[in-house]
Amino acid sequence: MKLSTKLNKYALALLVAACSMPALAKTNNGVGLGVAYDLGLGVTAQFRGTSVFVNSDSLAVDMRIENFSNDLRTVHAYIDAGGFYEDGGNNADNDRAGVRLPLGLSFGIAPSLQAYIQAVPHFAFSDNESNEGFGIDGALGVRLRF
Repeated sequence: MKLSTKLNKYALALLVAACSMPALAKTNNGVGLGVAYDLGLGVTAQFRGTSVFVNSDSLAVDMRIENFSNDLRTVHAYIDAGGFYEDGGNNADNDRAGVRLPLGLSFGIAPSLQAYIQAVPHFAFSDNESNEGFGIDGALGVRLRF
């Protein structure tokens, strides 16, 4: 069984367990855990403005630069800055690492459930020239806030 399948099963189990603990969900002390599609399907976590995404082939870490809210504080726009690494599989020349600048929107679905969508401009470095350069990706995710 691939590591990503195992990782996704554990992430789903953690999310379901956390949803069944309303006392933890109501404290909302700045920690979030969920699932996302960023550099593939994986697990996302957030703690005080630092977001982490991980799956079996990639890792991304972003830090909040700026946060904007509407008057009711129901929708938040944000700018993050960070870096990423993607494993190229059997060929190490296809590995990529780079910097990224996610621009996103987050909003509450329920009192402790947050969804987000972001555009992710990035610049990648690689031994394979066809994998290098500027690009724009997207991300979509859901986090349970604790």
